[in-house]
Amino acid sequence: MKKILFFLTLAIFSAIGTQAQPINRATPEANLKSAQEAEADGNPYAALDLYEKYLSENKTDKQIIAKVAKLNFELRDYEKAEKSFNRLVSRDRKLEFTELKYWLALSMKYNGKYGEAVDMFNQYIADGSDEALKKSSKLEIAGCEIAKKLKQPENLMVGNLGKTANNPQTDGSPSYSAGELYFTSIRSKEVVVLNGKEGDWHSKVYTTTKSGAEYGEPEPLGTQINREGWHQGNVSISADGKTMYFTRVELTEKGQDIGASKIFVSQKGSDGWSGANEATGVNGDFIAKHPCEGELFGEKVMFFVANMPGGKGGFDLYYAAKKTENVFGLPVNLGDVVNTPGDEASPFYQDGKLWFSSNGRPTIGGYDVFETQWNGAVWSDPKMLPMGINTSLDDLHYSRSADGFTGFLQSNRPGPNNLKSKTCCDDIYAWEIERVKVELLAKTFRLKRKGEKENQPLKGAVVTMLDVTEKKASNVDEKSNLAANDFPFTLQPERSYMVIANAEGFKPDTVVFNTLGVKKSTSIEKKLTLRLLKREPEFDTLRINEPIRLDYILYDYDKDNIRPDAEPDLQYVTDLMKKYPEMKIELSSHTDARGIDAYNEDLSQRRANSAVAWIVTKGISADRIVAKGYGEKQLLNKCTNGVECTEEEHQLNRRTEFKIIAGPTSIVIEKVEKREKKPASTGGKQSVRN
Repeated sequence: MKKILFFLTLAIFSAIGTQAQPINRATPEANLKSAQEAEADGNPYAALDLYEKYLSENKTDKQIIAKVAKLNFELRDYEKAEKSFNRLVSRDRKLEFTELKYWLALSMKYNGKYGEAVDMFNQYIADGSDEALKKSSKLEIAGCEIAKKLKQPENLMVGNLGKTANNPQTDGSPSYSAGELYFTSIRSKEVVVLNGKEGDWHSKVYTTTKSGAEYGEPEPLGTQINREGWHQGNVSISADGKTMYFTRVELTEKGQDIGASKIFVSQKGSDGWSGANEATGVNGDFIAKHPCEGELFGEKVMFFVANMPGGKGGFDLYYAAKKTENVFGLPVNLGDVVNTPGDEASPFYQDGKLWFSSNGRPTIGGYDVFETQWNGAVWSDPKMLPMGINTSLDDLHYSRSADGFTGFLQSNRPGPNNLKSKTCCDDIYAWEIERVKVELLAKTFRLKRKGEKENQPLKGAVVTMLDVTEKKASNVDEKSNLAANDFPFTLQPERSYMVIANAEGFKPDTVVFNTLGVKKSTSIEKKLTLRLLKREPEFDTLRINEPIRLDYILYDYDKDNIRPDAEPDLQYVTDLMKKYPEMKIELSSHTDARGIDAYNEDLSQRRANSAVAWIVTKGISADRIVAKGYGEKQLLNKCTNGVECTEEEHQLNRRTEFKIIAGPTSIVIEKVEKREKKPASTGGKQSVRN
């Protein structure tokens, strides 16, 4: 649309209806005359209704069929427009309506029939006479060919704001700030006729907030913004939320076009928005609209749209440096890279990028949203935003949140609020890009040994995550897990990663993978298998009267019998005594300081006796082993009676030891591979004595 349409209340023709008696029914000639008068009087909906009444009795009047088709097109009822244009073009044996092929093709395009539209545009290029429309047809064909290849991204969701926030009239220029959505609207459920209309029917700036899943009933701002007798439009809030830009508009006498449009500025203080002032430097004897604050050359500027003389086409994009709150420098045209011979509209700036709508370049609809990047000197070639943001219709006033995952736009795509047709009027839509997450679960395993059927979980590893997308790898995260073998990570799409698993005594394992092309949140699992290092044997030297701690001889609570998990350590002592037949040892048991001294001494003696008895059953002579229970007499730390200690500190004192008391003064033995210590069973109780 090359002009702002305000669809206003149909009132003056309410007396003409289907309930009238046939004897009083207006004649076709009267309907035709009334239709022509309504059209001249700026009431296109009434004119359309009357032309259709005329055609109901004069079905072959091709000129009125063409008139109805063009009115439907102007009122953006493209389905009806296509039917009416096609009715004439398909039966045009005398070639009276060749020029309508262009408008039929454009209607087809707006209805999303891109293949049929291309065929009809080509027919117009071959048969039509208007060179400007032929040139436009080539541009439209290019847009249709683009549309044939596009698909809406799977992670892009676009939804109508709903019947409460939107209304059947056009709602536009959404601008979100600090939890409030600002926009402009005429809140009417009927068409309004401007000519002679009295009362408060002007477009105003409204705000609404989200309540649950939907936006609530909008409230108009006060008279400091919404001036009586003017249309307020194109509202935009600065990124810091402190400045509001909008336009005040006067329509022509019959209300079909903009007579004057000027940009105004308001500041937000502790009491709300201040009275608006006209922006100095950017208004003149031209239409100025669609203001938006941005930044260029390190200073604040205002981007806006105007049809001032010397531009590139109809409406161009300009910027003007901000001097004070409402004073701006001379407007500067954004140039040929951005502006076209057509119309540009609704700029939105963020972090060096400018989004805007245009109908002057190949589009998949009427106005499409484009993006251009400022590099400090020039703008990049604009690129079209994806299907979903853009449609076969008009898409304007695109905006986005700071993180780029949510935003709003204005569109006349079919929605729940229909004034006269599915595509007549604009609604506000919210869009969201699903935050794609890749949940990685890395698991570490020990390579299976002889006799094992599969690799075994490896606890106690350290897993490092590196981002290797760029030449220089960067550390993303590092995790250790003493209790299990799983390591969860959250990754980003479109990246390459390397996972490295390390564990003491094992060779590291590495996995390289990427998340390129991932469009939906997903979970993946990667297994890392570590091989045991083959090391040269290490040796310990055991000397006479040197206590050697046996870490794995554990007892159940208040018990002295030998558990199965203690047998490997006892077997180790047994094998050592068999290797050195002259060796005699003392096997001792100790407790922590908790409990009664005498009881602890008795318990430790019984446990030492049990250990000796086990070794004797393996063929070792009893006179080679002295069993000794020391109770709590030989503590290894400060944890005496009355001293508060942790369970780990007490555990250090609960131990079993042996020492050589006769035979060789020292022996050299190979170190024994350590095993995972299993906790003693306490029947659900924590042992306080051992």
